[in-house]
Amino acid sequence: MQEKEVLIKIEDLKYAYEAEEGQEPVFALNGVDLEIHKGEFVAIVGRNGSGKSTLSLNMNALLLPTEGKVYVDGMDTADESKVWDIRKKVGMVFQDPDNQLVSSIIEDDVAFGPENLGLPSEEIRKRVDEALKAVEMYDYRKKGPHLLSGGQKQRVAIAGVIAMRTECIVFDEATAMLDPLGRKGIMSIIKKLHSEGHAIVLITHFMEEAAQADKIVVMSEGDIVMEGVPEDIFDKKSELEKLYLDIPFAVKMAAALRERGFDIPRNVVTEDQLADVLCASK
Repeated sequence: MQEKEVLIKIEDLKYAYEAEEGQEPVFALNGVDLEIHKGEFVAIVGRNGSGKSTLSLNMNALLLPTEGKVYVDGMDTADESKVWDIRKKVGMVFQDPDNQLVSSIIEDDVAFGPENLGLPSEEIRKRVDEALKAVEMYDYRKKGPHLLSGGQKQRVAIAGVIAMRTECIVFDEATAMLDPLGRKGIMSIIKKLHSEGHAIVLITHFMEEAAQADKIVVMSEGDIVMEGVPEDIFDKKSELEKLYLDIPFAVKMAAALRERGFDIPRNVVTEDQLADVLCASK
């Protein structure tokens, strides 16, 4: 099968936050190499402070490399003349939607990005309606964000990025502040966007979410320490435990069932996959 084109290419990326006077700068990234392909779903996991959010913010020029390079569809993020084009390629959804919502009316908020692209009003209207329908928030379009739950606000933030028609959407801990039902709803939207051809980068500490990706990247102390398909990553249970990371419940259950003689394939890593296999074996 032909490999997909590279959308984001990260080469020897080092990033240091400014230090207090007289102190050495603190490096959050120590020389990261990573490729995100068009249409790929990549989950990045790691403990707090591992560098995963810093890495994500370098993907659309919200942060710029201290050393190394980041390219988005061939454009250098350090090239100031390309920043707007880069952000039209890579959209961001953050942990707290209140930090991303800018208007007092939901449909106006979703229109903010397309308006800044200078699009005709008819095209903006079309994009806003399509984006709100995609996240099941169209019926709320005339309401104020302050009337919404956290999960609903996050859906509106995602709609704002969808309306920009970005090729890639980076979710930086976008489900962290939500309850289990809210997280499930956002993950269903993420999977739908991926099925429609968007590249997805999911920064998360929920391993059940990471299990749904095409590829998992594991970070620790500013370095990528593991990278691979979910079943290969979750096979390294002892290495993950040393990094204070767990494996999903479905992976544990599948392993227990194999020990009891059940024929469970290695690539069964989510609860839905496990349920499908068990139902098929009846």
